[in-house]
Amino acid sequence: MKIITDIWLKLKPSKIQGIGCFTEVDIDKGEEVEVWDGEDCKFVSCRKYSSSSRIKKDFIQTFCVETSGGYWCPLDFERMSVGWYLNHSDKPNIETFDYGDTFFAKRKIKSGEELTMDYALLDKDIDNRLTPLTPYRSSMKKEQQNKK
Repeated sequence: MKIITDIWLKLKPSKIQGIGCFTEVDIDKGEEVEVWDGEDCKFVSCRKYSSSSRIKKDFIQTFCVETSGGYWCPLDFERMSVGWYLNHSDKPNIETFDYGDTFFAKRKIKSGEELTMDYALLDKDIDNRLTPLTPYRSSMKKEQQNKK
């Protein structure tokens, strides 16, 4: 199995949401797709989050992966790996089996395509499709509230 690690991603405007990651090379089904360095994140506890400024909370809610104890965030919001710009899709072209540490191509991905993932697979307990910038937030949040 070939691992794609060279410079091969571009950040560009996305039709899905804001900015997205676009591949500059063809990727075969099953190939490992390296979109970030495992050392490009830090954990922010719920307690630290609740004492953060409104602006920092907005960044955390927009870019970070929520877990039951807090959030996994970029080390530096001014120097984020391209993986933090992966957009959600219900039919993603990359997938993870370890909550976002490693990604694999679900199918052949052609050069120029936006890489997408399923945010629901980032934590076993929290549905990360509910982040403020995802189109799913308002409809899913209402759906979850109606279940309570």
